Amino acid sequence: MKKKLYYLIGALIVGVLLVESCIVPFAPPEVASADRFLVVDGFLNTGGKDSSRIQLGYTQVVSNKNTFLTELKATVTVEGDKGSTFTFTEIGKGLYRLAPRTFNEAEQFRVRVKTVGKKEYVSDYEAVKQTPPIESITYKIADDKSGVYFYVNSQDPLNKTGYYRWRFEETYEYHTPFFSSFEVKNKEIVDRLVSINRCWKTEKPATILLASTTKLSKDVVREFPIVFVPATSGKLIDKYSILVKQIGLTAAGFEYWNALSKTTETTGSLFDPQPSQVTGNVKCVTNPQELVFGFFSAYTPQEKRIFVAPYLGVSRTCMNGDTLSAADAIKSTDLIITEYLPEGARVPKYLMASPDCLDCRLGGGTIVRPTFWQ
Repeated sequence: MKKKLYYLIGALIVGVLLVESCIVPFAPPEVASADRFLVVDGFLNTGGKDSSRIQLGYTQVVSNKNTFLTELKATVTVEGDKGSTFTFTEIGKGLYRLAPRTFNEAEQFRVRVKTVGKKEYVSDYEAVKQTPPIESITYKIADDKSGVYFYVNSQDPLNKTGYYRWRFEETYEYHTPFFSSFEVKNKEIVDRLVSINRCWKTEKPATILLASTTKLSKDVVREFPIVFVPATSGKLIDKYSILVKQIGLTAAGFEYWNALSKTTETTGSLFDPQPSQVTGNVKCVTNPQELVFGFFSAYTPQEKRIFVAPYLGVSRTCMNGDTLSAADAIKSTDLIITEYLPEGARVPKYLMASPDCLDCRLGGGTIVRPTFWQ
């Protein structure tokens, strides 16, 4: 087992920095053919308003840059120590969902996974952890206008939380330099009825943010740094929103996420290649010697959102493209900015520009305004 574990750790941390073209990467057989191990990522949402989700994936070697492999068609259930059972529904890509419902918070819960390969995995029983509400999210613009710092404030008057974890989502509005008034449909130039100039983009960083108040006289978190958003990112030019999710952890859960944060600082998420052994509270029933990664918990997350409009950063600039006839505009790979009638002409011309200067969707966003947007 020790030899196998050494191979696993080697497989998860090996990487070669090519500083000269004559250097040949070294990939020993043990690293290239390292075993895959199940990763169970998720929790039981006991709040009754939001669904619970469990993600099943597999570890991979550093050299594998592809999307992580997932476990499909598994049977995922959550069991209470007083006899309750809840079955998750597969929704695709290794993700399993349980609809919102109320739970007996006096129960302890565990997750059980049965794969199509006849393997069975089960976690330890975990008590339901209450999470106090977020008091506020504050921000500060850097003195040199280089970006914005965001902080979270919270406290538990009952002094029962002690361990905290935060996740956050960023949503920002952005615009293209030019507005497209016309489009080509069925080889004809027509008015553009839906604007593609204004977009919203949401990002969900995998940063692991943790704090402990167990050594403090009061269970209070003040000005904990969530993220620094640089002005150069382009996220602060118009309006920016951050949604912070707060989670109360058990001592074991905090220990797990703290260890994981140290091993993912250079990788980014639970499903990225792991540089050391961080297992968790899930075990393989059919083969107790098999490594399993992940930590199952039961809690009610709390969240809070704020909007800011610091107008920091420099908007992108674009150059006008060609001025084309209707026939040429229809054939062009560029998009139409507008039409105009040259002096003395009877037929309009069309001012063009490259698509990325007109279609904000090419920046990864959507033209559908988020329902929460203010």
